Amino acid sequence: MKKIALLFTFFFISFYSYSQNEAANWYFGDNAGIRFNVDGTITSLSNGQLSTEEGCTSISDNNGDLLFYTDGRFVYDRNGNVMPNGSNLYGDKSSTQSAIIIPNPGNLNIYYVFTVDTSIGPGDPDYGFNYSIVDLSLGDVTTKNFSILSDSSEKISAVVKDCESKSIWVITFSSKDGLTQTTNNPFNTFYAYEVTAAGVNPNPVTRTFDIDISDGRGYLKFSPDGTKLVCANATSGLYLYDFDASSGVVSNQKEIPINFSPNLSKPQSAYGVEFSQNNNVLYVSAFYNPNSDEFNLASEQYGSLLQYDLTAANISSTEIVIDKRQMYRGALQLGPDGKIYRAMSNTYNNGSPFLSVINNPNIIGLGCDYKHNAIPLTRNSRQGLPPFITSFFSQKIDIIGNNATSNDLPLCTGEIYTLNGIELPGALYQWSLNGIIQVEETDFYLPISKPGLYKLLIDPNDGNCDRFEGQALVTYNENPKAFQTTLIQCDEDGTKDGQTIFNLNEANSSLTDPTENVFTKFYKDATRLDQILNPDNYINDPYSPIIFVEVINSQTGCSTNTELVLNVSVTDSNDVELIVCDDDGIEDGKYNFNLREADSKIITPLTNGLVISYYEFYEDALIEQNNLGDTFKNTEPYSQTIYARVENTNNCYGISELLLTVNKLPEIKTDDIVYYCLNKYPETIIIDANVINDAPDNYTYSWSTEESTYEIQVNEPGTYKVLVTNSNNCTKERTVVVEPANIATFETIKVVDAAQNNIITVFVSGEGTYEYSLLDSDNILYRPYQNSNIFENIAPGFYTIYVKDVKNNCGNVNKKVSVIGFPKYFTPNNDGMNDTWQVYGVSSLFQPDSKIFIFDRYGKLLKQLKPTEKGWDGSFNGKILPTDDYWFSVILQDGRVFKSHFTLKN
Repeated sequence: MKKIALLFTFFFISFYSYSQNEAANWYFGDNAGIRFNVDGTITSLSNGQLSTEEGCTSISDNNGDLLFYTDGRFVYDRNGNVMPNGSNLYGDKSSTQSAIIIPNPGNLNIYYVFTVDTSIGPGDPDYGFNYSIVDLSLGDVTTKNFSILSDSSEKISAVVKDCESKSIWVITFSSKDGLTQTTNNPFNTFYAYEVTAAGVNPNPVTRTFDIDISDGRGYLKFSPDGTKLVCANATSGLYLYDFDASSGVVSNQKEIPINFSPNLSKPQSAYGVEFSQNNNVLYVSAFYNPNSDEFNLASEQYGSLLQYDLTAANISSTEIVIDKRQMYRGALQLGPDGKIYRAMSNTYNNGSPFLSVINNPNIIGLGCDYKHNAIPLTRNSRQGLPPFITSFFSQKIDIIGNNATSNDLPLCTGEIYTLNGIELPGALYQWSLNGIIQVEETDFYLPISKPGLYKLLIDPNDGNCDRFEGQALVTYNENPKAFQTTLIQCDEDGTKDGQTIFNLNEANSSLTDPTENVFTKFYKDATRLDQILNPDNYINDPYSPIIFVEVINSQTGCSTNTELVLNVSVTDSNDVELIVCDDDGIEDGKYNFNLREADSKIITPLTNGLVISYYEFYEDALIEQNNLGDTFKNTEPYSQTIYARVENTNNCYGISELLLTVNKLPEIKTDDIVYYCLNKYPETIIIDANVINDAPDNYTYSWSTEESTYEIQVNEPGTYKVLVTNSNNCTKERTVVVEPANIATFETIKVVDAAQNNIITVFVSGEGTYEYSLLDSDNILYRPYQNSNIFENIAPGFYTIYVKDVKNNCGNVNKKVSVIGFPKYFTPNNDGMNDTWQVYGVSSLFQPDSKIFIFDRYGKLLKQLKPTEKGWDGSFNGKILPTDDYWFSVILQDGRVFKSHFTLKN
């Protein structure tokens, strides 16, 4: 409807040139990811490299193509590689919002990665709030870990300031002095930093509130219009604020108490938060905060999804429980499609291969349509989802139409297009082109014919402050070049009626400029309405040889019309196939074919006067260039079609397809070594043909043992061969060498004892690889299994040596051993400890004929012991001797003699 041409002025916040496509790619959790496609579908991604419990973020360009992503520690490029200098950033995978990516408003190659750290235990420093710089023109992180605040909470958010300055506010929550948070220095202050084309302004806008926040966990989010800010502080509460984007000032603090609790023992704490796209509804993902030792017990977790109406006077009273169940906490994030996505996690350490979704977040109540586990993932979600500049998700109108996904509108030379806004009764419409108001253009639609940046501002003129904005960046592209050409084909069906099958696409290189990125559409009629939908398999009409062609630029969509003439030559030849196995020693799908083997198949019988020549490409066969000769090694692995041209006195007799097929050999491991434990004879082991990536039943087998099964049983060393044949009758041989193995045999045991460093050295023989361990006299493990056969620093006493075969698990052997030693003291007080004195390592089994003598300091013999006796109790003639040093002389059975002294303590 036509409006009166009025000039009106109003203030309308726009958001630079960003679109929701900057948030098209998300990477999060255990290498998980999703992509928002232009057709509204979501694709699960499995190429993510980051693995994070919580913090993550990513950024794409205006077209939705991934630029890079990060967990706050490593910066990954679009291919998943860590960027040069892109490691050890001061974020933390356990920080709620470890990072956010901010573009430089004046340079599309420069991005700032703001990070917030956290400490998760002793030895893990908290580096606070920092930023690093990514230069996409270099593909490097050029500046790293520039410090802003010494400490901050685990949260960060961003919003565009306005369309004039194009600046962006980045905000975090910290203590008043920005230093380490303590009981006396709580989190209570917002720090808003402005990012301009000149860089990051180091002087923040701050606002301190009378609150005492000790729990730094939880998300911080702006509303899409940048007027509200919500701060979740886990166990320290949930707060809503107003935000002035023009000044960066946070104000008007409102606490939102959480009313819901599944039971008194599991109160809910705010973690994930998100606004609806219309800014009026708040969603909170809350959780029960258990003790640390319960983090991995799924039965101790309980989560909820809560909704609040921000237009109400008492926001907390509008709380609606959208979902409640046994689960752990998870982030909420607004998507480019206007839906809100919820991270799924079972426990702190155990994720879930799903995302949940709120389909209609603007709707109050259960009509918001929450779907649990709605988005299946190929990897696990964890607690976090990537935050973005909230302004990406503001509501704008589409003036381009056709469900446009960006503001770009490429047109073609000579094309006229009509932009359309929203038709509202009584509304005022203002169009501008490159910043110049088009005074006469006051309709809701605008026909355009020249390039530039078109904007439409709509004032509903209904007494409130609602405004709508749409824009379109219009460019005009050159139409592609197009040429008339002719396509010649042989009449391959043998009917000689001038009608055959054409691949019209073979004419593309002649119809267009090969340097242009174009494709073609073919039509039967000059009006180009009756399109040929099968141009690669088109049967021509011999009475209408002209095909009408549209040449289209694949990048711009611009097109030019031309014509293609079809000519048919009479032909009579056969399509045939040559088949070989890939057994030339290099399994690459290529083989040197003898093309002459196909001659008699192409023309039967092959009469005199006919000449057959072979070409790699059909076009070469048509114009007789690049003759392959008699042999040809296929350039396309495994299957390639080449062309045989049959001539009679240089006239086209026929062009046939020759399919060259190279069949794969069986995929097996050709050589293998296994071991047989000789001590287990006559038990058998199984060896097989080792078919890879296929079912064994699809092959036949011929063993050197004359068996024909996939696997056989053997019980003796030797060399076994099997010939494996697949369904294409291609074979490959596998050789399995069975080598002997055995338990160990003790050769000798060398003991160095009665010394400061007692040593046991074990010597064994056998066909295995062995490990050694010691058990003490109570059969308690004294030394665990080790590769070395030497045990040092052994206490005196009795031991059992165990030797096991570790290569083939053939078993173990054991043998007892003693280590001689002498107690330094004993205390005969009948307390059950050290009540007697006896030589260690002697018994009825070890050194039984040894002689032991005990003397006082004057050389008087007090006691003679045998190895089998309990030991001396410190008495002489029935009386306990006084505390003193006493001497001993020991003559071991092996002939060694030891003399020394010990102490009797009463």
